[in-house]
Amino acid sequence: MIEESVYFHSNHLKLEGVLTYKEDARPEQAILLCAPHPNLGGDMDNNIITSLARVSVNMGFVSLRFNYRCVGKSACHVRDIAGKFEYWEKSLHGDNYLDAEMDAQAALNFLVSQLNDTDKIYIAGYSFGSIVGMSIGAKNASIAAVASISTPFGKYNLDYLQFSRKPKLFIYSNNDFATTEKDTLKGFEPIASPKTLDLIENSDHFYRTQEDAVSQKVCNFFLNNGNI
Repeated sequence: MIEESVYFHSNHLKLEGVLTYKEDARPEQAILLCAPHPNLGGDMDNNIITSLARVSVNMGFVSLRFNYRCVGKSACHVRDIAGKFEYWEKSLHGDNYLDAEMDAQAALNFLVSQLNDTDKIYIAGYSFGSIVGMSIGAKNASIAAVASISTPFGKYNLDYLQFSRKPKLFIYSNNDFATTEKDTLKGFEPIASPKTLDLIENSDHFYRTQEDAVSQKVCNFFLNNGNI
């Protein structure tokens, strides 16, 4: 397994990422991985994100995970730590996450530049990253399917998913601090088909010791729903 450090630009800011792939095989499918919220410890080295990268490469994918602006070695327009926290806090409980969307779109553009035209592309996001990933997935015709892990239902406007006909996977736990099971079931109901809701038993928001099981579900879903 090769993990290659890469850099790309989003609105004049240089962002860091990691391409994960097998050296001896050229995959025909790729996954963009969107990390959780920076103010909640979210970055591209998150346990779910790194599990997705590792498991997916063994299932025939290449993946790109990345750090949003002001996270890790990604460039930032804000100088001090308090300013960075305040900047990201604005996107924690509302719809003001356009910069994160811009960064994810830049990451997607970079990933596409590394692929052939015939390759299938998917997006998987975790927690806040699921909100970013679903938005980007819905806007880009090149995305074959999306996976959303621990979607924070009830905190963001997801009405556009009522019109999205792409295959959508939602993975949740029954003990998640970010959203209740009631809100998950309520939020899932109006979403357009095709859609799948998958419960991870005896777990919480972090899926400790169950990361690879979550990742396998995501990859199997993509492999079975790759036609657009």
